[in-house]
Amino acid sequence: MNWTKDEAQASNETIRLNPLVDSDADEFLQLYQANRVFLGPWVPTVDDEFFTLAGQTSNLLRMMALREADQAYGYGIRLVENNQLVGRITLSNVVRGAWESATLGYWVSQTSNRRGIATSAVALVLDLAFDVLELHRVQAAVMPYNAGSLRVIEKTGFLYEGYAPYYLRIAGRWQDHNIYSMTREMRQGPHDNSAR
Repeated sequence: MNWTKDEAQASNETIRLNPLVDSDADEFLQLYQANRVFLGPWVPTVDDEFFTLAGQTSNLLRMMALREADQAYGYGIRLVENNQLVGRITLSNVVRGAWESATLGYWVSQTSNRRGIATSAVALVLDLAFDVLELHRVQAAVMPYNAGSLRVIEKTGFLYEGYAPYYLRIAGRWQDHNIYSMTREMRQGPHDNSAR
């Protein structure tokens, strides 16, 4: 990939990850409105303004500013076959220096669930994280009862690090999460504790 950080995108035969831009606000609005109930138990609580065109435009402009500041990289997940927007994946909380790390978040629409799309998106965003954004570590936090997201993390080779009680406020209350990580070294081969 010969992309700059601002241009970075990735694709395979099924999906394409495109950087979030404000011109996608109407498509994201429709997708969030259609999946509001479905996503409710799994994503941070948002106010009603989020489900308006102004709210989506504001959110996407904020994400563009964070990308420009090298603090977060958000991508729309689109199907290659018809360019349909089916989800979102984000590397947020980017910290440089001695850590070179980010946190991973993702979701796929209800109609596109259980088709391997989230797994493909995570694999592609890890390529971007390590090959283009030059990160060293990506952390994921998953609620222990979110079976679908746990499958995605396991299929993409993340290492379980531990249990974090009251980690994130989801669906209006503080929820426990399992913490997973992927580093550049782990992505290149099997994890070996003796190498540290």
